[in-house]
Amino acid sequence: MLIISTFEHSLEVEEALAVLEQKGVARSAIMLIPMDGPQSPYGEDLAKPSGKTTLAFEVGMASGTAMSVVGISCGFRLAEGPIIWGIVSAVAGFFIGGGITQWIVQKSLLPVVRKTKTVPELTLIVRCPEERYPELRQVLWQYRALSVGHAEESNA
Repeated sequence: MLIISTFEHSLEVEEALAVLEQKGVARSAIMLIPMDGPQSPYGEDLAKPSGKTTLAFEVGMASGTAMSVVGISCGFRLAEGPIIWGIVSAVAGFFIGGGITQWIVQKSLLPVVRKTKTVPELTLIVRCPEERYPELRQVLWQYRALSVGHAEESNA
């Protein structure tokens, strides 16, 4: 049986490895794999717009559409006509709706969401007999594993 778990790169991983070895798991039955993080902070992430920006754009488009309908309706009575008032109100609605949304998102999410440096993860694979799985799983959870799973080994 294979026990697969993930850890953040921390001291708890070393402690878990020491406890596993004390419990009789051979070093040859333990594999620790460091996982790679993003290669470049300037790569593909800049091509994707952030959720805050797209939300403000979507709300701006929706409020621009709604305001243009109101502007066209009022434009039938005003001197410049429905087309001019529809365009003016659409632009005004877009900037008002997008600006208010951007302001709300920055005020409400800025204290909550902070950019943290992501710590690379480690994957730990342990080969053990099936009857030892509950005991070793408990050790991994005790030392703050992010996730623990198991797989049956195939003899093929």
